[in-house]
Amino acid sequence: MKLKRVKWLGTAMLVIGACIIGAGTPWADPDESDSSTEVTKTTGPDLTEIRSRAQSMPIDRRIDIDKRIAATLERVDKQAADKGQRAVAARLAAEFHTSADALADEKGRLGWSWGEMMIACTLLSNSEAGVTLSDLATLRSDGLSWGAIAYGLRFRLEDLEDAIKAQGKVAMGLVKPDGKAATIEK
Repeated sequence: MKLKRVKWLGTAMLVIGACIIGAGTPWADPDESDSSTEVTKTTGPDLTEIRSRAQSMPIDRRIDIDKRIAATLERVDKQAADKGQRAVAARLAAEFHTSADALADEKGRLGWSWGEMMIACTLLSNSEAGVTLSDLATLRSDGLSWGAIAYGLRFRLEDLEDAIKAQGKVAMGLVKPDGKAATIEK
């Protein structure tokens, strides 16, 4: 008898709790609209549009920009290997207003090189699309290059190359971080 009362009380509390948080009743018809229980869903940017635009990038432009970006990326990675990853992390952290530990953690989580982290942070600091590092990782895992992603984000590729070179100089210690990420025009 006591078990039934506890079970009934638990079910009643579940129903009351669902109503309080606005989830409606658990037995309500899912096709039935109830404006009092609408929940606003917050999501990130629509990656489909970015992905679609990135995939429409002319192949010759993609190959060209990817080759030029790769040169800077490789120099940053070589510097990190030669002079130490902590120094590169510290310089990028100062440039992008974060901590070296946070950058190192994200780098490890994503499995990216320091050059890739530099490119990602440069894109994020210039993007108005609301993308995150996880969004960029998703686009990269879809097989998109950094140039294609930048194209998908509607950046001018000439400015992208200049920004990557400027941030590369900071990452390699050739220029002191000034806390102002290089600008990429749209």
